[in-house]
Amino acid sequence: MTSLEDCADEVAQLLVGCKRLRYLELHWYDLLTLEDPRLPSIVASLTELRAFDASERPRPTGISPESEAAYINTFTTLQSTLDSLRLPWIYAEDVTFFHDLAISQPCLKELWFSIPKFLPLNTPFRSVSRLHLTLLREYPRIRDIYRAFPSARDIRIGWIPSINLFRLTEADTAARHLAEEDCRDGNVWRSLDLLSSSFQYLCIFALTCPVRRLVLRDLEFGLWFWSDQAVELLSRLRPRQLDVVVDCGTPMDFPVPIDPRMFVNDSGASPYRLAHLCARMWFHPEGGVPDTDNVTDMFRKVLSVSQVELFRLDLYDSVTFINGLPLQTQEPADYHRKLAECMVHINLFAVVRALVDCCPSLRIVVMNLSAEPDERYWRVEMLDGQAVIKEVGRYTGRQMVAEEEERLFSLKEY
Repeated sequence: MTSLEDCADEVAQLLVGCKRLRYLELHWYDLLTLEDPRLPSIVASLTELRAFDASERPRPTGISPESEAAYINTFTTLQSTLDSLRLPWIYAEDVTFFHDLAISQPCLKELWFSIPKFLPLNTPFRSVSRLHLTLLREYPRIRDIYRAFPSARDIRIGWIPSINLFRLTEADTAARHLAEEDCRDGNVWRSLDLLSSSFQYLCIFALTCPVRRLVLRDLEFGLWFWSDQAVELLSRLRPRQLDVVVDCGTPMDFPVPIDPRMFVNDSGASPYRLAHLCARMWFHPEGGVPDTDNVTDMFRKVLSVSQVELFRLDLYDSVTFINGLPLQTQEPADYHRKLAECMVHINLFAVVRALVDCCPSLRIVVMNLSAEPDERYWRVEMLDGQAVIKEVGRYTGRQMVAEEEERLFSLKEY
């Protein structure tokens, strides 16, 4: 087996000959750097580099603060002008590194980093428009994130500690009050193109600004549809597109009626109407396997009280989502076969027909089963007062969705 030291040496030798390299994804960069001290200077000499992904390590690894400082500071010595940078986990609670990085990379557009707690930065990253942030503890102030990244349009926040919305702690409540104060004082973005985080965290992170696309992760099935917190969250953010990633480990039914204010809310000073709904749902043994009627019933109630124009449904057999991409978990092979066999019998056209009948506003439907290789697309047109459903090919379908998203997101209210 190749040792880490040998691997570091091979990487160093390879990069020496890549003077015009523009995109570099280097896993375990921190550990490789400790094994071969040449690596930082070699990477720093890649003057054409535009994107550097130094993927994070699982936490924690036992690396000393001194060793961490030695490799993390190499990111501030790069001779290239980066557009995108993905940092390893950073455990040191020191803003000096971020100050130096903001000065050394003034044109950075996308930044990924993970830290124990977010500290106020005196030197902002004025050009960063896409921010990916993961926190281990302590709620950050909205104003601190805003002042550090005033040009952010796409914000994705990973929050490690769990939050019980039905039993908030004093820290949860205090963080919520401070967030509300920051928004009242104007320490917040005027609008965002995308905001992604867990439903529970966004209920505490009480951001108040229009969000074109809202992505809610780590949901328990049914919770987001009926809770007062969900209605309040959507009324604050007023998204035009809502993406949900749902764990269907519990029975697939709705215990209470759907609140229509989730989708159309004309009350208050800032009315909104949800136009796109995208649901990614994954199943495991405790929750059962959906059939045609299950899939139809899951969303008939939802769409019947909405004015959704584009609906997308992805069904996966026990997966974990990382950065929006489904990855198979280590479930027994026979379990995956069972799910695949059941899902392949779902009559997708029957599902589409039922959903269009209960939601006259629907114009585009996209569905994807983990048992099938590609998405399937349907276009809905009105002919003599009747909804005509036509399935289109993958290329036409993707183009159709792209044009619809471009139309929706070009609206000037954001």
